[in-house]
Amino acid sequence: MPMRNTFPLLLLIGIFFTGPCYSLEELEADKNDTDLISVEKETWKEGDVVIPAFPQSDDLIKVEIDKGEQLFNFYIDAKNLSALPKQGVTRYTVVIESDSGAKNVLFEGIRCQTREYKTYAYGTYDNKLSKAITSEWKLIREADSMTHRYNFYRYYLCSEYLIPNPLDIVLQKIKYPENFQVSDERDD
Repeated sequence: MPMRNTFPLLLLIGIFFTGPCYSLEELEADKNDTDLISVEKETWKEGDVVIPAFPQSDDLIKVEIDKGEQLFNFYIDAKNLSALPKQGVTRYTVVIESDSGAKNVLFEGIRCQTREYKTYAYGTYDNKLSKAITSEWKLIREADSMTHRYNFYRYYLCSEYLIPNPLDIVLQKIKYPENFQVSDERDD
């Protein structure tokens, strides 16, 4: 093989085998971080869920939502609001009302640490909450058709430390909502 063709081949081999170098301590630290994440996922277990009574109109509090031209009004049932700090979950019943007066009722939970929600029950035509057939934790997205979840997570139910706000703080935030235009710059 001529010498002039050898240099590009050696350069290519050198680039291929050159990569980031880690010390044994860095590799072990990385392994431990991964272990902690998987342990957290394996050990976290949600407590028992009790489906509440259907909300009464006198117990509903309107919740301001940060989404310009919103076609719906959102209300939380103040009687069926619960913060569970040990589980990291806040559960609530929300009434979603259209401009025409049609209503949907959902009993849901938000897990602050993982930015997830779960729907436990749906409102029925005979004013009862019926347990959801399938109920699993799903990521809360900002640009979701059910924008209330993102707003509840960001502005009302979860603290900047990703733990549930105490109920008195939640109710205060709902009754006296912040100006969304100058809201905090929390990274989501």
